[in-house]
Parts: sequence; structure tokens; C-alpha cells
Amino acid sequence: MRVLIVLPMMAALYGLGLANIFVRSSMGVLAPELAADLGLTPAMLGAIASAFFLSYALLQIPTGLMLDRFGPRLTICALFLVTVLGTLLFALSPSGPVMLLARVMMGGGCAGIFSGAFLIVARFYPASRFTPIGSTLNSFSMLGTFLATIPLAFLVTTIGWRDSFLWIGIIMAAFALLAVVTLRDQPPGVDAKAKPERQENLRAVLAGSWAVMRTPGILVITSGGIALSAGNTLLGIWGGPYLNDMYGLNETERGGVLIFMAFSGVAGHFLYGQASRVFNTLKYLVLGGVASIAMIMGTLALLEAPSLTTVTVLLALLGLVCGFPTVLLAHGRAMVPDHLIGRGLTTVNTGIMIAIAAMQMAVGGLIGSVAVTAAGGASPDGYRVAFGFISVMAVLTFLIYTRVRDCPPRA
Repeated sequence: MRVLIVLPMMAALYGLGLANIFVRSSMGVLAPELAADLGLTPAMLGAIASAFFLSYALLQIPTGLMLDRFGPRLTICALFLVTVLGTLLFALSPSGPVMLLARVMMGGGCAGIFSGAFLIVARFYPASRFTPIGSTLNSFSMLGTFLATIPLAFLVTTIGWRDSFLWIGIIMAAFALLAVVTLRDQPPGVDAKAKPERQENLRAVLAGSWAVMRTPGILVITSGGIALSAGNTLLGIWGGPYLNDMYGLNETERGGVLIFMAFSGVAGHFLYGQASRVFNTLKYLVLGGVASIAMIMGTLALLEAPSLTTVTVLLALLGLVCGFPTVLLAHGRAMVPDHLIGRGLTTVNTGIMIAIAAMQMAVGGLIGSVAVTAAGGASPDGYRVAFGFISVMAVLTFLIYTRVRDCPPRA
């Protein structure tokens, strides 16, 4: 009986995770065309891309309250309907401001997916299986980055980006329906009405959130999102314009390069999850990933005219080493008591999303302000300055993260 409940439920969570990663990554391949169609500057393009992550971040703490008070099923399904509406609005956007609003809706609607999914995993499985199961969920969801490369580029060249996102919105509505039917708040045999968090009043809920924020090490763990933002910044928005401005690649060709980064990202999520069990550490996996990000971005910043092959290899390596978000969440989960798991997960997620939003806007500002080419695109110097900035921020992340204590999964 448990299998008949868990398998459809996990299938729904996998589908929602896939949709989440797809919509957050979908601007990378299309950014040059969107900029041309709507007359977007690099700064505006960065703002539109980051709007997803900023609204996602701002709703994380409220989402944590909703998860602990109303349960993951209602929270996930209600919010994801907003994502569906935002996707349809994105397809119909006549201007940059409307597209920005659409991205706000898409990000806010996705705010409950991973936090809610990880809360369900935490309730249905023992703590020792949280990281590997969560990493498997993340790995499958990361296939959304694959769909946002060559498949999306092919679809757009066939029917246009507006019709493409109309159909994408319809497909996402089907995922929402599947979630309504299959998701459960508790494992079989557990009385949902007996959960202590359902008996809390608003003051107690807010006090619990404040307790999470004051937990030693939580804010340090969230700093991991600063370095982690490198992967989302390149794959989610600036990788496409970089390949267009530096190498003149069209949509399909850009997708052909970024797909290697997408595939390596899927592998990275899976490998980090397995490594946490093999090496019995969370902290040092994050430190290794952060150090690798600093070196890769530093290399991209220092190379004056790298070949397309070199860039493809470096982007693939970047996708691989950026696969540790589940490790960050597991590290945060280990810091808080069980009755505050929902708020603990959303607190860490908030830090990650704010870092990504800030990085995407900062990179857009740096690229647009350093220099532009005669054709109006960004110059190599603009990209090199931006990549160097990301590398420096990764070094700072490394120094900050050394201060947190490790929480071995098998302790």
C-alpha cells in the first residue's frame, strides 16, 4: 500500500521539480532574441532573469510558515498555479515590465516546490536517506536545464518563443493536476491532525522562524549560495548572450554548448548526494565545490580569447561542481530541530535564491557598463570583469564557510 502511495507522489514531485528548473533556466538560450524583440538592455535583461529568483527568495520564509502550518500538499499546489499563470503571461508579454511581472509570478509560484518536496521526503524517509533521495530528486529536476537548451531552442525555431511558452504553460497545468491528486502531507498511518505544527498560533510560528534564524551556523550555510549562483548565472541567463556575443552562435548552437553544462549539472547533483554518504561529510563537499567554482570562473576571466572548445569544457565542469544545493539543504536541516525542518529548509533556500538574484543583476550591470561592441553587444572585457567578480565572490564564500561546523550524515 505504501508503494502505491509513494511512487505516484514522487512522480508528481519529480514533474514539478522539472518544471521549476526548466522555467528558471529557460532564458539562457533565448536571451538574445528576447532582448532584440522587446528592446531590452543588459541591465533590464538581468532584472527580468533575476526577478524569478528574487520573488522565489522573498516567498521562502512565508512558504516555510505555510508548509509547517498548512502542509506541503496545499502549499505546493496553490503556489504552482501562480507559476502556470505567470508562464502564460510570459508568452503574451508585450514589453519588458510585463515580462518582469511574469517572471515574478513564475518564481513566487515555484517557491514551495523544493522546500515542500524536501519536507515530504523528510517525513516519509529516515534522516540517513534524506540527502541521497533529495539529490536524486534534484538530479531528475535538473533535466529541466537540458530541456531549456536544444529542445527549447528547436521548439522556438519551429513555432516561435511565444507559442512555445503557451504550450509549456498548458503542460505545467497538467503537472499541477497530477500534484493535486497524488500529494500527501504524511505517511500512511500518521494522523495529520495530530501534527504539533498545526496547533501553533501565528505568534508561535513566527517565533519558530526567528529561532531558525538565530541557530548557530544557519546564516553561514546560506552563504554557500553566493558561489552556487555561478552556475545559475551562466546557464540561466548570461551563458546564451556570452556565446552569442563572443562566438556568434544562434539559438540551436548555443543550446548545443549549454547542454553539456546541463548534463554535467545533473551528474553533479547525483554525485554530491552519493559522496555525502561515502565520505560522511557535508561541509567539506561544499568547500570543495566552492573552491572549484572560484578556479573555473577565474580561468574564464583570465583567458583573453579562449576557444569555443575550451569554453564548452569549462562550462561543463562548472555545471558539475555546482551540484551541491541539496548538500547545503541537508547541512541546514541538520542544524535545526525536527519540528522546524520546514522553516530551516526555506531559510537556507532563501539565502541561495537571494544570492542568485543578486549575482544575475550584478553581472548584467558589469557586462553592460564596462564596454559594448560596435554592433551593440557586450565586449569580451565586460564578460571577463563579470567572471572575475564571480570568482572573487566564490573565494569569499570559501572563507566564510570554513567557520561552520560539519554535520556528518552518519553521525
